Amino acid sequence: MTDFVNASGHLDVGDGHRLYWEDWGNPAGVPVIFLHGGPGASFHDGHKAVFDPGVHRVLFFDQRGSGKSTPFATTEANTTGKLVEDIETLRTLVGFESAHVAGGSWGSALALIYAIRHPERVRSLLIWSVYLIRQFENDWVNEGYPRYHFPAEWERFISFVPEAQRVDGTSIMAFYADRMRSADKSEATAYALEWTLWESTLLSIDYDPSTLEAGIREDPATLSVALLETHYFSQGCFVPPNYILDNLGKIAEIPCHVVQGRFDMCTPAISAFDLRQSYGERLSLRWVNSGHLRSDPEMLAALQETATKELC
Repeated sequence: MTDFVNASGHLDVGDGHRLYWEDWGNPAGVPVIFLHGGPGASFHDGHKAVFDPGVHRVLFFDQRGSGKSTPFATTEANTTGKLVEDIETLRTLVGFESAHVAGGSWGSALALIYAIRHPERVRSLLIWSVYLIRQFENDWVNEGYPRYHFPAEWERFISFVPEAQRVDGTSIMAFYADRMRSADKSEATAYALEWTLWESTLLSIDYDPSTLEAGIREDPATLSVALLETHYFSQGCFVPPNYILDNLGKIAEIPCHVVQGRFDMCTPAISAFDLRQSYGERLSLRWVNSGHLRSDPEMLAALQETATKELC
């Protein structure tokens, strides 16, 4: 997939941030902007499998504090508004007048917000594993509703939290956020691991706990995901409550293609359903027998098919 990179580099976007970006695919192809999840994850070659390098020209980039962007794992000048500005800066850099916008999980929320703020720049949306920045979605994970499916894993996660701080999902997250920012690096790393391990348990229908934990221990994104997720989620992702659903009227004419795993334990399927109910006739929703991850076989196949048919 690296063979199809037309250009890449680091772009200074101000506030001390330099974003890593790649212009990938057919130089004369259909323009697409890809938004990765997290916050705090990054893009990688696996994401490129959604698109056809002979048809699409895709702008990939690591969001502030993520991946190869610098400084790594920082929360300074790192807000949703700043990320939207970054998308516009990078769109201008590669010369897209407008583009299809694609993203999953946190990337789905960011794609919707970008479209709401810059509808004239968006040809269509392709989103999956839908996250709408609602409090109950955060509580779903942080209060442990998937514990009925993963009781041992939840027990491990919650065991680190003192009883007095198990009031609700917000207080549980606040406890972890505080420990991740400990001056003791080993303590901070340990809590970042536990935070990411619980969330990662909920992602795929292909679940192997020992392999998962080993991968998280070795993944540098473990720290950035833990720090940036707690930073964003504790602030409502820096948008008013119910911001996305309340502003769908601004993008009702933009085609929106949604793929949602029926067995997604991280971003529950009700969010994709609620989005369809509110969006209007320009949204199509496809259910697949997968979990949260783009790489789950039925999810990937559906995304590839949709990208081929609709992003043209």
